[in-house]
Amino acid sequence: MRFFLLWHDNCYLESVFKKSVLFIGLILTAFPLSAKHKPPVIPDSLQVLSFEIDGATLRLLRVEGGSFMMGATVDQTDQDLYTDKPAHLVFLSPFYIAETEVTNQLWQRLMPERESLLPKGYPTNPVSYVSWHDAQEFVHRLDSITGLSFRLPTEAEWEFAARGGIKSKHYRFAGGNEPDSVGWTNNCSGNWSHPVARKKPNELGLYDMTGNASEWCEDNYAPYEIGTPPDPCVRDTGRYKIVRGGSYDECIANSHISVRRWYLPETSHGYIGFRLALTLPNEPTMQTVKSEPDLTRKIRLHGRKLLFTYIPAEEPYYISEEISVSLWRKMMRKDPPDNFKQIALGMTRTERTLFAEYCSRDAKEVLLVASAEHIVAAEQKHLIEPFNPEQNHKRRQPTVRQIQHRRKAAAKLSPWAELAGFRLPQPDDPVLLQYKNDDGDSKPLRLVIKI
Repeated sequence: MRFFLLWHDNCYLESVFKKSVLFIGLILTAFPLSAKHKPPVIPDSLQVLSFEIDGATLRLLRVEGGSFMMGATVDQTDQDLYTDKPAHLVFLSPFYIAETEVTNQLWQRLMPERESLLPKGYPTNPVSYVSWHDAQEFVHRLDSITGLSFRLPTEAEWEFAARGGIKSKHYRFAGGNEPDSVGWTNNCSGNWSHPVARKKPNELGLYDMTGNASEWCEDNYAPYEIGTPPDPCVRDTGRYKIVRGGSYDECIANSHISVRRWYLPETSHGYIGFRLALTLPNEPTMQTVKSEPDLTRKIRLHGRKLLFTYIPAEEPYYISEEISVSLWRKMMRKDPPDNFKQIALGMTRTERTLFAEYCSRDAKEVLLVASAEHIVAAEQKHLIEPFNPEQNHKRRQPTVRQIQHRRKAAAKLSPWAELAGFRLPQPDDPVLLQYKNDDGDSKPLRLVIKI
């Protein structure tokens, strides 16, 4: 009997052990499948590429790929220019761009026969009096020395880099909103070029992109169009070549990032130079850039359409217009479902979360906007203009303070009214019929769609 009990206990323990091992094995096997995929880490050796050419240094900085609004965005200009319109969405792959413009010193190392055209005694000033064809010859000679394929930046790459790439803070000029602190214009240059990298760099560490010397780009000139392909470069339109960036000879008003100019490729001026770009042949994170999404999307919620606007960011998303009183009551099943187009205000966080849950039943991809997402959209000036309750509506929209006051007063008086046998009329509240004493939010309610 004792032997049987020992045998039974051992069998039971062995069975438990086998089940535990099997369970742990399943967890360890499933864990890598459920782990979130992390993007590859770029080593430090590939963040900056440095080349020594007969004592002259060339440094190129890595620019991570991403999307941005190119052209006359709100943060760029308040002038009625047509050359940088319409603002349009562009996707770019990773690339490298030179930290500074090509200097006289570097130019002389590869183009000694052109030394007579250069100003004497200014080795670190940007090279000038070079045509687009001259820049291409310089690139060809540099390729033969390094074995790489250098080039001029495309117009889209130049503007993306000047704006600061994915680190952009949406300045008017490359590195800030004060032009004299980031570049040499005719306001501070004395109508002469200056040594490179003497002003403040932009968010990526690039110097003189809106001042000192204007810069040739790879593209031919063409008017902007909405719906451009990823990594655009115009080569089959006309003969004129794009020149970007202000110069020491330009006024401040014509030196902001989105300004475009174009010249014949044989043209050479004292205020035009160039900057180099490069794409590595075996780019470690060369992703296939996405096709361009729609700038707006419309989602139908409970039979009513809600407009969403695309926000280019490190993780792009769509953000909705402000939720109206009408849509709020419709989704929250509040009577009467009126047609008021006023912005719904005064909701608590709990109520906002509940509203988003109701919306997700009609459209699963819809989420409640996060504070950081709202801030990014506001900084990029992509939010739809706030609704003005005094326009096209006779009824004046109450303020948030009035709404909160009415809700609180109704909550205090309702129990006494019920004891007296009657029910108080609900406060004139476009959002809720009951006051809740938790964290409120005076901002209009918005939703987002993640991409």
